[in-house]
Amino acid sequence: MAFLIGVIILILFITFSYIYIKTKINKMLRSNGLTSLKDAIEEAKLEDQELPKSLSSMDSIYMDRISKDFPELNINELKRVSEEIILNSLNAIEKKNSKTIKNSKIKAFVENEIEDLKDSKISYSDIRIHKTVLSKYENDNMVATIYFSTGLEYYLKKDNNINKKVQDRFKTEFIYVIDEDKVESTKRVLGINCPNCGAAVKTLKDKNCSYCGTKIIDLVKRVWSCNDITRY
Repeated sequence: MAFLIGVIILILFITFSYIYIKTKINKMLRSNGLTSLKDAIEEAKLEDQELPKSLSSMDSIYMDRISKDFPELNINELKRVSEEIILNSLNAIEKKNSKTIKNSKIKAFVENEIEDLKDSKISYSDIRIHKTVLSKYENDNMVATIYFSTGLEYYLKKDNNINKKVQDRFKTEFIYVIDEDKVESTKRVLGINCPNCGAAVKTLKDKNCSYCGTKIIDLVKRVWSCNDITRY
């Protein structure tokens, strides 16, 4: 008998808790102009499509240091280069063709994205970049590295599905080789390629490309090169 009473009390407790929680949720939904939990989910999906991804700008923290280390660097121009790399990558992914990309790190990113698509066909349209911000800066006297974060939106069509608005984010990494001898000892993998044939530069001590013979020493010592790209 006591067991039965306990079960009844438990059932009543669960029932009243459910009613109480449901009432609270419905009250909260009504206060936000919604009529059901389904409406709330749809509203959240819509906000996710319309609101740009958040970016953490560190321009104010790192710009003075960058300007001191590289007074001739135009940071806004480098941001535009970063955006162009992202757009070119999306174009290569859409066409499922990485042959036009010479940078080994960017090419690897594109090929991984293509591999994930398998047999699916996709298209990007109405691409609009919201903003590119400086997110990090490092300088260890061997290699200087600048990291950018870019927020953008586009309409994505996959196979025969309808276009879906997507908010996206990318990170790009740019490097400047300061001392190639020290870099060699760290065995850091750098996404530097020959500007003529696109072959990866295996060692910064080489003065010329091991494949086509093009002079490369000025390339790795005097310019900023994109060393990586990721979606996050």
